[in-house]
Amino acid sequence: MTKRYLAIPAAALALALGATSARAAEPTTAELMQKIDQLQNKVQQLETQQATTDSKVVDQTVARVLKDADKRSQLMQLEGFTAGYNNGRFMLGSADGQFTLMPMLILQVRNATNIDTSGDDNTENGFNLPNVYFGIDGNAFKDWSYQLLWNSASGSMTLECAWVKYAFADQLGVRAGQFVDPVFHEQLTGADHQMAADRTMLNQIITGAEQSFTQGVTLVYTPTDQVSIEAGFTDGVNTGNTSFRDFPNAPTNFGFAGRAEFTAMGNKAAYRDFTALKNSEDLLVIGIGGDWTQSGDTNNLLHTLDIQWENSTGLSIYGAYVGQFINNGSGTGLTGVTGGTEDKFNWGFIAQLGYCFNENWEVFGRYDYTHLDDEIAIGTGGESEDNLHELTGGVNYYFHGHNAKLTVDLTYLPQGAPAGLTNLGILTSDDDEFVIRGQLQLAL
Repeated sequence: MTKRYLAIPAAALALALGATSARAAEPTTAELMQKIDQLQNKVQQLETQQATTDSKVVDQTVARVLKDADKRSQLMQLEGFTAGYNNGRFMLGSADGQFTLMPMLILQVRNATNIDTSGDDNTENGFNLPNVYFGIDGNAFKDWSYQLLWNSASGSMTLECAWVKYAFADQLGVRAGQFVDPVFHEQLTGADHQMAADRTMLNQIITGAEQSFTQGVTLVYTPTDQVSIEAGFTDGVNTGNTSFRDFPNAPTNFGFAGRAEFTAMGNKAAYRDFTALKNSEDLLVIGIGGDWTQSGDTNNLLHTLDIQWENSTGLSIYGAYVGQFINNGSGTGLTGVTGGTEDKFNWGFIAQLGYCFNENWEVFGRYDYTHLDDEIAIGTGGESEDNLHELTGGVNYYFHGHNAKLTVDLTYLPQGAPAGLTNLGILTSDDDEFVIRGQLQLAL
């Protein structure tokens, strides 16, 4: 066999081996399907990871947006700063509660009609603003509290209260500045929390002012939740907005004043007014107070004992005895009180009843009696009187508690009045006198 014929079988053998090797290198169908499944699993894993990452990003973005919106929704929001409206008052303060500032605005618009029954044309009617208050109060550094209060009812701004109080213990504190003389509950109750349109004639005759302000320093002691005592050294009764000199700006030598209150039952917060509106429990508070003011050689001693009871069904009862003892002086108080060198003892009492039918309507009645040691001239007819009576009845409509209230009352004075108490709607008269008052109040 020649070399040419041997080459042909060799080439055929090589081709056969090459084909067999090629077929062995190609993947089978099962292997291809397995690889496809693996690729699909990897794609699904990548898609799941991407979805999880997107969800987290979305959640984090939404949380940041909501947090920012919550901050921006708060009035005047600053870092660590809060603001809001609670218990009928607006409040600004720090987040930790150590600093608070609460603005105060009280507006009373009144229409008063005074009717003299003497037969002459002595009826008077008109509008006035008996009280227009502006002020702020709150606390600072947690242990300090303060109040600044002005009244522009007279047409000019008058400072009434300006005091600071430091609580150096849980039950003990000291207050200094100008404040309401801490004696009479009727005066310590704000003008916006009275039951009638205004305070009693007895209050003004005995104390010489609708609301007596003094300057001084007092110690405030609350040994329990039921007992509270405030007493201290002052310039004397009716010495608000005076200098340190005894004369001529403040013709008093000194004063000592104090009051103690015992809460036999109920929440003391309900004692801020005379009504049982929205009371959730019964209240019983007994109070006693006194003031000794010396002016020259005259000693003026004011004193009181009062009791207030309210229940959860709308009934409220208040009673108070008020007295004034003047030792060896010319007399103080209402213009016209006779004096001389003899001692004087003037006294009287208040009885008040109110009933709330619901959260809006309340009816009330009040009687106060004043006995003067000496007769005083009343009116212009030369008559004199030492027993004065005042009867008042009326209705309150509470739109929003004391924050928005309408009061209509009628006062009857069977002996007239010894002097014109125009702030009460009372005019000088020696005849029967009627006073009709309608008052709208807004307090913020």
